[in-house]
Amino acid sequence: PWNSPTWVVPRKKDSSGIQKFRLVIDYRKLNEKPIDDKYPLPNITDLLGKLGRCQYFSAIDLASGFHQIDLTRTAFNIEKGHYEFVRMPFGLKNTSPTFQRVMDSILIGLNNCVVYLDDFIVFSTSLQQHIENLKAVFDKLRQANFKIQMDKTEFLKREIAYLGHVITPFGGKPNSDKIAAIQIYSIPKTTRQIKGFLGLLGYYRKFIPNFSKLTKPFTKRLKRGSTIDINDPDYIECFNTCRNLQTNEPILQFPDFSKEFILTTDASNYALGAVLSHKTNGTDLPVAYASRTLNDTETKISLIEKEPVAIVRATKHFRPYLYGHTFKIYCDPRPLQWLFSLKEQNSKILRWRLKLEEFDYQIINKRGSENVVADALSLVEINVNEIDSGLSNKSIDELLKEFYTQNPPN
Repeated sequence: PWNSPTWVVPRKKDSSGIQKFRLVIDYRKLNEKPIDDKYPLPNITDLLGKLGRCQYFSAIDLASGFHQIDLTRTAFNIEKGHYEFVRMPFGLKNTSPTFQRVMDSILIGLNNCVVYLDDFIVFSTSLQQHIENLKAVFDKLRQANFKIQMDKTEFLKREIAYLGHVITPFGGKPNSDKIAAIQIYSIPKTTRQIKGFLGLLGYYRKFIPNFSKLTKPFTKRLKRGSTIDINDPDYIECFNTCRNLQTNEPILQFPDFSKEFILTTDASNYALGAVLSHKTNGTDLPVAYASRTLNDTETKISLIEKEPVAIVRATKHFRPYLYGHTFKIYCDPRPLQWLFSLKEQNSKILRWRLKLEEFDYQIINKRGSENVVADALSLVEINVNEIDSGLSNKSIDELLKEFYTQNPPN
């Protein structure tokens, strides 16, 4: 009773330059029938966070991974016949969670290997350990009768591409191929093109300080009734800035839970920004950036209230790194002290206090007007005097760019 149409699409050429093709089947009708498999796919940020302090990497790709799992009810037709898969095909809505479940069960107990569907990465701190880790992975795959695609597998690399990132012993950076796609993008003329461009940028937003603030000219044009004028100087400037943000391939440190994290936040009239960092060789280096645009209600609150909002939002965003660990928050403490010392606190302030109480943190008094050279991430906060006057010395973007230009990671 099950039959689906099919067609053939070209794939990337293999390492020998031979053109390959993929059989694609339209399973939309069949996909309406099964119950959704809720098995979760791994969080890519969590996977990459496990690779810190490693010196050797190997990326393993399975040969047509989905086809190595048994499945039925997948009949399809072509011009000269009616066929059925005896292995799980591409295109079924539950194939990804099913495959991830199988991989997780096969590789359970291997701490130096992470897998996202059919893409594995093995990581080690020494050559000898790496060889042992590879052997352990091979033994598991052999026992389960899984085959590796050797022309897409790389061994013993000090720098390797994985899940859109380039992994190095010093940290992760965006894949140069993806950056090239951003840099040749034409200026968006429709809301759909804006969404496409923001989608390209958004995958690497953790590399971009104050992403929401920078992309505000785009996001405000996604609102109903907004118009897009590609000759608007502000619009053009925003596009050129965003397109060239990652020309220098910024490197983010892998999170090291043996070190104390530092959280630095920033609030403006229409956006919040945060930097998570820790000290490496005596210098604060970034682990990740985060930002979000304020909604219409949030833009109406005073700047002195936005500082606590930035901290609350940042702790929520970076909770997987911060919860259960002692960390420092570098900021001007006076807005917090003033708000939390009010005898009659409204429900909003009480909610902020409750959200922060689950964390073990220390507020470090570091104002934007103090010590502009010592630590980049302790320089980006706006102090109360500057809030009152509407002025600040330099933005978080300018300070970070200045510092890391003068003090590149080793």
